[in-house]
Amino acid sequence: METAEIQTGDQRVELRLAAAEALTPRRTSIESHAARLAQFLAVIAQFGLIVMVVNYWQLDSLALARLMALAFVGFVIHHLLPGRFRLPFFAMLSLLALVSGVGHIGPNLGAAWLTGKIRTIDFLYHLLPGLTLVGIGLGLIGLCHLPIRFAARVGLVAVAGAGLVFLRAHSQWFPDVTEMWVVLGSMFMFRVIIYLYDLKHRTAPFSPARAISYFFMLPNVCFPLFPVVDYKTFCSTYYNEDWPRIYQTGLKWMFRGVIQLLLYRLVYQYAPLDVSKLSSALDVAGCMLGMYLLYLRISGTFHLIVGLLLMFGFNLPETHHLYYLATSFTDFWRRINIYWKDFVMKLFFYPIHFKLRKIGPIRAMVVATLATFLATWTLHSWQWFWIRGRPLLDWKDFSFWMILAVLVLVTAIHETTRGRKRTLRPSRVTLQQRFIVGLKAAGIFSLMCILWAYWSCQSWAEFQTLIDAASRPTLRELMIVFGVLALICICGMVWGWSSRETSEGGSTQERRKPFSFWPSAGAVSVGALCLLVAPSIATQTIPNIKNAIALLQGDVLNARDLALQRRGYYEELDVGRMDNLQRAENGMPEDWTKGSNVFYRQRSDFLLTDINPSVSTFLGGAAISSNSLGMRDREYDTTKPPNTYRIVLLGASHEQGSGVKVDETYENVVEDRLNHELPDSHYSRYEILNMSVGQYGLFQRLLRLEEQGFQFKPDAVILSISAVDKQFLFRHLGRALSLGIEPPPDYRQILERVTHSAGIHGKMPVVMIERRLQPYGDELYEWAFHRFAQQCKQRGIHPLVIYRPEPLDFQGRDEAGQSEVIGLARAAGLEVIDLSAAFDSVPDHTTLVIAKWDHHTTALGHRLLADKLYQGLMPLLFGSRGESQHQLSHH
Repeated sequence: METAEIQTGDQRVELRLAAAEALTPRRTSIESHAARLAQFLAVIAQFGLIVMVVNYWQLDSLALARLMALAFVGFVIHHLLPGRFRLPFFAMLSLLALVSGVGHIGPNLGAAWLTGKIRTIDFLYHLLPGLTLVGIGLGLIGLCHLPIRFAARVGLVAVAGAGLVFLRAHSQWFPDVTEMWVVLGSMFMFRVIIYLYDLKHRTAPFSPARAISYFFMLPNVCFPLFPVVDYKTFCSTYYNEDWPRIYQTGLKWMFRGVIQLLLYRLVYQYAPLDVSKLSSALDVAGCMLGMYLLYLRISGTFHLIVGLLLMFGFNLPETHHLYYLATSFTDFWRRINIYWKDFVMKLFFYPIHFKLRKIGPIRAMVVATLATFLATWTLHSWQWFWIRGRPLLDWKDFSFWMILAVLVLVTAIHETTRGRKRTLRPSRVTLQQRFIVGLKAAGIFSLMCILWAYWSCQSWAEFQTLIDAASRPTLRELMIVFGVLALICICGMVWGWSSRETSEGGSTQERRKPFSFWPSAGAVSVGALCLLVAPSIATQTIPNIKNAIALLQGDVLNARDLALQRRGYYEELDVGRMDNLQRAENGMPEDWTKGSNVFYRQRSDFLLTDINPSVSTFLGGAAISSNSLGMRDREYDTTKPPNTYRIVLLGASHEQGSGVKVDETYENVVEDRLNHELPDSHYSRYEILNMSVGQYGLFQRLLRLEEQGFQFKPDAVILSISAVDKQFLFRHLGRALSLGIEPPPDYRQILERVTHSAGIHGKMPVVMIERRLQPYGDELYEWAFHRFAQQCKQRGIHPLVIYRPEPLDFQGRDEAGQSEVIGLARAAGLEVIDLSAAFDSVPDHTTLVIAKWDHHTTALGHRLLADKLYQGLMPLLFGSRGESQHQLSHH
């Protein structure tokens, strides 16, 4: 029975392919063949340009660049094959992409194996994760087709799924195949449900080639978040139109996806997304808008995925349609992630509504809608489990989906009772009708910005802080916000009538429009060429734009996510909810920060934390250890040895040397050079005691010096400052205040004055305290610098301040903070060594960070800092070689 159905399905596909070829009149003239050849060559040229754009802008990972190149070659072969061979070829190409992608097999590895540079056993080891995934996947597909009752098949699939869930939860047991679990979940966690549903209802043909093509879909290996493609639609749209139209639509969607991904990066890097730094109601509006626009990453990725599938004949509908211009909450639900909406409607809403229709249409709609959104929340948590290894059980996530459910339900009931018009668009739309649509679009856009911000905030406290920052808007800020909403209204008036409601089969409104191949091909080609050429021209004509382009070209964490990552090092925060799975997609290992539990210890006093003495662990991808004095440094005696010049260094994690060996930190490099060159004849030994602690604020560094550092009898103290240190100070003061920890007596007056002026108290959320402290940063720094100078000079110690640059500073934070901090230090009578130029000799600053998710300085960066610091220390501490410090201190 099933075999006969497969044969019938294959015949239908063959007839469809033949019909597609017949859509265009069969002319035997040379002009007709030349026109078709020209279209194919134009498609190849556009596809090649898009592959180059993806590689040039590094839109995802190296794996995506390789996949796009493979897809380009595969597309040409696929198109030239006879129709009956195309689908099996796509299936084999998908398996090849999967095995090579999961195993990180690229041209260099293959060439190394062919030339004998690596052993065959080592090459086969790279195949293990992909082949394991293929074996598990084929096993699940086989269970779906066992010659037993359908219910028994479902039961076996459920049992197998439960076993895989257990193995995913304990993926550390199988380190050789760890990376395959995310891809396996992305391919099967939803698709197997759809497949079984369509298998039961016999809504589409089934065959091995279709099953492999559907489950192991070509682009899936690079995208953990993948659109939920419907199996029936996947089969029914295969070459259901003439190929020039299908291919050109795919190219247009891929280009649209590239544009959306670049816009996402622009928003991600430059929008004011850090709630603790918001200073006005306009900043709050920008933060909410930015959080909502971050969804462009999902939308752009889905356009790129589906566009790539269209290049192989799968004429799938669009996944999103002008969702920012939705005119109601139900309209928003219909427009955003259309594939997901169709998936849950097909499996939950329609069956529940049909079974409950006897209790009345409104009641049935209420129950079915709430059940559908509850299923949406559950399935998103299920999706999170496969990506992260644990489900996302968060009350704020749950409340977001329930709030959206109520809003959609209220709108749906209103449309049902008032009679939502489903007629064709009138031939003439009045200006009043357009204006009403525009107002609705602006209203829904503003409400969704607020709701999305609530969902995107890390906690309820962060959302409270967001509202607190917007409590006193000025007239100018209100005018700007209303101006943006007016722009949304105008866009809604122009494009708000356009509607796309389903991904189920059929032709979309767009496809019913007349199709013009060459204008579309020209637009895509010109746009792609601009993305390739414009950056070079811009950097030559506008030098200041170089950093902005470099920021868009790399998948770099923004300031907010870097701050979350830093906090995760030392406070064990769950930073897994960085926007759009930024951490997971960047490849940050789950155990990257686990060593912090061993290395750091909590304190009950104003310091809050310090380093455990005599411990060893791994942190930031490298071994890290502490000495018996609780420093990340070599061993030293508490008593200063004779003829020794001793320096104490105070700083944060960069000075501590996170991610590098202890001998590679810039303070130890300087110490070694001092002991090698012996710049002052009065001293036979030099010691630099590194008392830096990760994420220490300025007050913590100063207090650590007073309580512990002075006992080492240093001759000089170096206080290291960077552009991001103020956030450490605010975070420290916020935590101490919320924990009810009293500051030391000498610190009490300044802190009581600032807390009173800022209107903060310990019952406030920490992030709100941080935000309200922002205007008082200079005052706190000024007091700390004066105290540092005073405490050192009272003891005859030489105080120094060094300004350390960030290794990656695309946003110009160093330039903005450098003069400000240096000016405050010099105003306190302190000598300053500016290390800002230490990295100028390195053309690519990405080589100065240990990982793209972790911007701590590499060993190379530490050497450059050491060179610059040594040059600055000589004239300030020792003067010219051979003269004593006492003589030179009066110069």
